[in-house]
Amino acid sequence: MSSNKDYFADLIAGASVQRSSRYFERGTYLVEVDNAKMFMNRKRQPRAAVECTVLDTSNNNLPRSSSVSWIVSLDSDAGPSTIKSWIHAMFGSPENQITSAAVSDIFVGEEESRVSSTNGFKAIVTAYEKPTRAGGVFTKCEWKRYKEGDALPDFAELRSANASAGIPAMRMSADDLDDDAIPF
Repeated sequence: MSSNKDYFADLIAGASVQRSSRYFERGTYLVEVDNAKMFMNRKRQPRAAVECTVLDTSNNNLPRSSSVSWIVSLDSDAGPSTIKSWIHAMFGSPENQITSAAVSDIFVGEEESRVSSTNGFKAIVTAYEKPTRAGGVFTKCEWKRYKEGDALPDFAELRSANASAGIPAMRMSADDLDDDAIPF
């Protein structure tokens, strides 16, 4: 007769290793892209993820060398155009040259063992937090590819301003809502 311990050991041995990270919070970041993936979440909903390593930041909650991910819901109204805008920002590709083949080359699928062609790209990410109508918080990220020699924000000054304000993340009230169509 098998024990509970054996059952749990088999369960753990058969599981895949999780590589979870944190998500962007309000702030400005210099990141290096580690991978870009497309996958189905646990609810079988299509998602795109850009996984990064923080090189510098204004957010004290996500210090240098933190792993951070940006997840986009591909089944939302804005999801596909959000990813297309990211590709445009990272590659400078004209809108009509962002084809299915280009997207498939950039984003790695669940069954692929390769790393995205964006691996090693650097970007400046500005993350804003916004309340949703459902009472949650939505984080919008604006991406700009960074190349050596480009101007960088003064991260030390930004960190100092955040610390002196005593506010690690911006919180807005329902009165601050605008007409953006956030799908939740």
